[in-house]
Amino acid sequence: MSSLPPPTNPYKIIEFYFIRYFCTVLLILGTFGNTLNICIFTRSKLRSVSCSWYFLAATCENFIALYVGCLTRLLSTFDVNPRTTLSASIYCKFRSYFTYGNLSASMWLIIGACMDRWASSSSNVRIRSIGEIKIAKRIILSIICIMHLIYDPMLYCYDGFFFFLTYSFLPCCLMLIFGLLTIHNVRTSRRRIAQTNNIQNNRKTSVQMTVMLLVQVICSIMISLPISLQSMYNVLTRNYYKSQQQQQLERFLNILFITTTFMNSAISFYIFTLTGKTFRGELKKFLCCKVTINSVVS
Repeated sequence: MSSLPPPTNPYKIIEFYFIRYFCTVLLILGTFGNTLNICIFTRSKLRSVSCSWYFLAATCENFIALYVGCLTRLLSTFDVNPRTTLSASIYCKFRSYFTYGNLSASMWLIIGACMDRWASSSSNVRIRSIGEIKIAKRIILSIICIMHLIYDPMLYCYDGFFFFLTYSFLPCCLMLIFGLLTIHNVRTSRRRIAQTNNIQNNRKTSVQMTVMLLVQVICSIMISLPISLQSMYNVLTRNYYKSQQQQQLERFLNILFITTTFMNSAISFYIFTLTGKTFRGELKKFLCCKVTINSVVS
């Protein structure tokens, strides 16, 4: 594979090497982590918790976003691009559609998980019914369909403000709201009388899933904050005169911040491993099972 010669513009030089090496690291970590996420969340113990279905769906969306958005950016540094104007136009539109559509769907699935944890920890029976697995599956399907439908205009044009609303501003606000409500419910539930061992064990798994989710929410908000601020700045200053140097700087920052958002598509496995005891236990069982099978086969 041939490589493009490094550019001479300082911004372009940083952008070139940042995309090449940062995207390479993200693809390696993301491929490994997302593959294991799928293997772990499809195991029977975690499959019985509704929140796991949101994590599983978000992982699938992250996989697509990582390869459509991150891999294509990496390949562009090796001069792997469509050669004709028409094919380049179609390629860019579809890449934008699937990249931003899947990134946004992943964020809204995490919001769905936040809502699920809030509902499951509620003392209200009707609200708790939202946390049932059959309801979770319907919500997941609805989120994926809606996010890809509303991003259909991306096939024709890119709207930075729309991406700001659907990926950054609204998701971060809703994550924060449902996260705080979940913390309140969990604290309240601790004051209730202890029930049977089986229910207590299920509750421990549920609480661990909540902790995993809250840490991911914090990381998602922190990773999304730079592009959120950049998008807000672009919207507020779109009618102002900007020098060529300022435009170059803004374009450079925009590319850097959009590229860093792919961290959300690559790090969830490592967050879950660090924060979830049950997740680590299922991971150990899965890896030990694979080692045992390989030993028997060999």
